[in-house]
Amino acid sequence: MKFLPIVFFGLLIFTSCGEKKNETEQDVSRTPMSNRSMPSSVQKSDISIDDAALIILDPKMKSYSEELNEANKKYNSGKTLKSKSALIDAYIKYADYMQYESTVSPMKGKYRKALSLYRKALELDSGNSRVMAEITQIEGIYKSMGRPIPND
Repeated sequence: MKFLPIVFFGLLIFTSCGEKKNETEQDVSRTPMSNRSMPSSVQKSDISIDDAALIILDPKMKSYSEELNEANKKYNSGKTLKSKSALIDAYIKYADYMQYESTVSPMKGKYRKALSLYRKALELDSGNSRVMAEITQIEGIYKSMGRPIPND
C-alpha cells in the first residue's frame, strides 16, 4: 500500500511528459558534466518554452522572467562577480520555480523550461553541484520514460 502513491506518480509523469519516440531513436546516455553536445537522437520539440507562451499558462512566471531579464541586463552591462552571481541565482530561482511550483503541465514544457534554465546556470557556474543534481534528476526522468532529453 505504501508504494501505490509512488506507482501512481510514476504513471502520471509517464503519461503526461512524453513525446513519441521514433523506433530508430536510441537510448541517450549523457551526464551534464560530460560532453555537452547532444547526440543526434535528442531532438528539439514543437513544445514552446518561450516565456511569453508559458506565462499565459502560469502568470506567476512573469516575476521570475522579469527578475532574470534584469539580472541578465546588469551582467551584460558590466560583467562583475556580483552581477554574475545574481544572474546565476536568477536562473536557479526561475528553474526551481518551474520544476517544483509552476502550474504549467509537463506536456506544455514545465520540465523542459526548468532543464534549459539549469543548463544556462551551469554554463556560468560549471562547478555548481546542486545545479548538476537538478539537471541529472530531470534527465533521469526523461531517460526512465524512454524519451529523448530535450536540447533547448
